[in-house]
Amino acid sequence: MKVLIVGSGGREHALSWALSKDPSAMEIYAAPGNPGIADIATCVPIGLDNIDGLASFASKNMIDLTVVGPEAPLGAGIVDTFRKQNLLIFGPDKNAARIETSKSFAKDLCTRYGLPTPRWETFTDKSRAIKALYELGPPWVIKADGLAAGKGTTVTRERREAEAAIQRELEREPKRIVMEEFIDGWEASFTATVSADRVQWLAPVFQDYKPAFDGDSGPNTGGMGVYTPVPSVTQSLVEKVRKKILDPAVAALRKEGAPFQGVLYLNVIVKHGTEDPYVLEFNARFGDPEAQGIMPLVKRGLFAHLNAIAANSDTPPLLESSQSASIVVVLACKGYPDNPSTRELIALRPLANSNIVVFHSGTARNSNGHLVTSGGRVLNVAATGPSVESARKDAYSVIGKSIQFPGMHYRSDIGSTQIRRRQLEPIRT
Repeated sequence: MKVLIVGSGGREHALSWALSKDPSAMEIYAAPGNPGIADIATCVPIGLDNIDGLASFASKNMIDLTVVGPEAPLGAGIVDTFRKQNLLIFGPDKNAARIETSKSFAKDLCTRYGLPTPRWETFTDKSRAIKALYELGPPWVIKADGLAAGKGTTVTRERREAEAAIQRELEREPKRIVMEEFIDGWEASFTATVSADRVQWLAPVFQDYKPAFDGDSGPNTGGMGVYTPVPSVTQSLVEKVRKKILDPAVAALRKEGAPFQGVLYLNVIVKHGTEDPYVLEFNARFGDPEAQGIMPLVKRGLFAHLNAIAANSDTPPLLESSQSASIVVVLACKGYPDNPSTRELIALRPLANSNIVVFHSGTARNSNGHLVTSGGRVLNVAATGPSVESARKDAYSVIGKSIQFPGMHYRSDIGSTQIRRRQLEPIRT
């Protein structure tokens, strides 16, 4: 079988890597891919915004399954285009992808169908939004309504910073923001595959680290690392999330005429002292870096499962995953997320441990063929093991020893046992 992976980041490298180990996926292509993906697949120079070009490539090369990594092509309607040409593709259509591409759509869906979510309001007028600050905080949570590459949220107790965030996010398309109630709690990330209007598979639950610095301080990023299992995630919480949020969300999308197929990612916050989950956001694709943590746990059946979900099967083959612990530590450029430096030489030496994988995210080749940094998040160190502490120790052991580049920045507390509580200093994301 031939598979096309759409995207160029760590998530797409992880998907390519996992599929390369699946005997059903005989040929793997990636568009546009990255240097890490190029070691295991054929990269083709087609940009994410060239949907017609991607569809043409899939048709001419008789691609059996296309898997979309990033959110932008989904929001632009890549699935709609492929389906019109009878090309099998994994991901939701443009209408269903609104659950990610429009936060106001997702919030309204929650409100109308009774999904628990923080109190919220949407604004298009700056003066009205600023006036509402008195009612919703402090602290304040201000979100860009549209896509912002994981960096469109500001959480602050400083009024001046809140006003600046309102101004900044209203300048993004669609020139609308969502302001929501701040809930003091801890977050967890749920990943489910969906077809035939029901959740088919629920991946291990991860905890994400958005703030740039140790102790959850500094500006939010696209994600500095994840780990599983999370001690505070109980089976009863998982069942509550499925029954109160995931299942109702899938049913609600069907009722709205936007049936969902693909991956539904859910970020919840659980209020301290309770086991009550609230929806923070939905994504219409695998998380990044969550996918880098999930894929090393997949044991077998990935291609068959993704293929069946794309075909909207009501009984997709089982996707088997390990119960091992998994951790991902993101290595970012100096200055990330505000002013990331690029074109720095990367030293990447072979790893001795088979339970550690390095996924490329923001890398490129310079004119001399040397590996260099090309984006904010550069590499993802993923490790598995019998416990979080074991995986954590292995992941951090190779940083600086087998992986180096000037200005390399990473958090040293991914997967640590310390109690997490967001440090609400003025931040901008």
